[in-house]
Amino acid sequence: MSDRPFLRIVKQSGLYALGNVAVKLSGLLLAPFYLDARYLTLADYGYLALLMATAQIGIYIAGLGIGTGLLKFTADAELAGVRERLPFTALVTTLGAAALAWVAFGLGAEPLAEVLLASPDRAAIVRVLGVYVVFKTIGAVPMMLLRIQERAGLFALAMALEMTLLFGGVYVFLVIRGDGLYGVMSAYMWSAGTSTAVLLAGSLTRIRWVFDVSLLKPLIRYGSPLVLVSLASLVLNAGDRYILNLLTDAETVGMYDWAARISGVLNLLVVQSFQLAFTVIGLKSLGGGDRALHRRTFRHYTIWAGWAVLGLSLMAYDGTLWLTHIGADPHYLEASPLVLPLTFGFFVYGNYVIITNVLYASWRTPVIGALVIGAALLNVALNFWLIPLAGAMGAALATVGAYGALAGLAYLRAERDLPIAYPWGTFAVVVGLILVLYAVGARVEAWETPYRLAARIGLILAYVPAVALAGLYSREELRTGWRILRRRMGRTDGT
Repeated sequence: MSDRPFLRIVKQSGLYALGNVAVKLSGLLLAPFYLDARYLTLADYGYLALLMATAQIGIYIAGLGIGTGLLKFTADAELAGVRERLPFTALVTTLGAAALAWVAFGLGAEPLAEVLLASPDRAAIVRVLGVYVVFKTIGAVPMMLLRIQERAGLFALAMALEMTLLFGGVYVFLVIRGDGLYGVMSAYMWSAGTSTAVLLAGSLTRIRWVFDVSLLKPLIRYGSPLVLVSLASLVLNAGDRYILNLLTDAETVGMYDWAARISGVLNLLVVQSFQLAFTVIGLKSLGGGDRALHRRTFRHYTIWAGWAVLGLSLMAYDGTLWLTHIGADPHYLEASPLVLPLTFGFFVYGNYVIITNVLYASWRTPVIGALVIGAALLNVALNFWLIPLAGAMGAALATVGAYGALAGLAYLRAERDLPIAYPWGTFAVVVGLILVLYAVGARVEAWETPYRLAARIGLILAYVPAVALAGLYSREELRTGWRILRRRMGRTDGT
């Protein structure tokens, strides 16, 4: 079995990760401003989380699932004769839907401000949010084209451009001008608008300008169930902010969202980067009859994403502590215990990405929709049950439970279409290693900072030999991996 598809996943995941590094780096660089009460209160930080979740809802609905339909149809050999007409058709359709979204946000600005920001007087913030949604909806099509063409480097560059503009915009509008939450949303709007303009200009020079009405029905029919999937996924990922706001207060939402941002390092650098590469290559692999790629990818992803879960969870406290030393609200320190369950939820979602790729290949988008909607409803029920009992920790545990149910049910359904012997034993061992090492690390939290950091870094490094001792890789695999690493390092050095 050739390693080329798997190596392409690794290579492209790395390139996508570079773009996601820009996203996360901008967030970390902006954290001292976001967390500083002179610029943004803890409550406004919570409101920002609600606004961004609402933006995602708007983007998913306005997008109509067109991007995913474009991906599937481009990879389908039976539609080779119409591929050149797909991009422009998808783009024009998305432009129309984005215009309707702009009207909707404009008309509903005051009611949304009352619900999201506790005051209809802040409707101007919602209107800016609406323009941001328009730009992101339109930009999704050229971004998908870059993925389809496996131009991961340009994809990463586009993300880096937008995040650089966002950082500059936040500094100007929030720090220099002191526009508060309105300034933050203005920065999001202008950065997205500039990035979308650049992407559109590049895409329109590379595609054929032909609008094919006959392609609208299959595109929307395939993609529209995925709108519900995307919305349900948002409930899994961010719906708990709304429920926390309902049952507690905006300050708790802000603290919880900071934990989610730390956990989001795994989501951006590992899970999303991996998903962007694997979705395309995995579909192509299944189309060629290769099942082994999914099995191998599941094992490698589980082992190394598990390491990231451990690292982020153990370092969350000291990272937050460092930020509180430069002006942040000390209540953000209460977020660190939430990082383990939230990060573990993203980790499980990565396994789900691998499993559900089989359902995409089998045209089971209605099944995917039903599974994700069911998991979202479970998440809502768990949130309403657990938040009154455990506050923000209850919301984090609800997320883990919902993601676990989603991955398990997707596995049972996918096996009926295409059985793949996923190494669940590896998953169980990795989870055990994470919990044991984290439990040891939690016991040293009261130590002085230098000793605590040394102990926790040691535990993170101990994960690697623990993987080998647990037998998750054979001796031959370890030797082969070492040879490949040395060979590639030699190429990098020019030797």
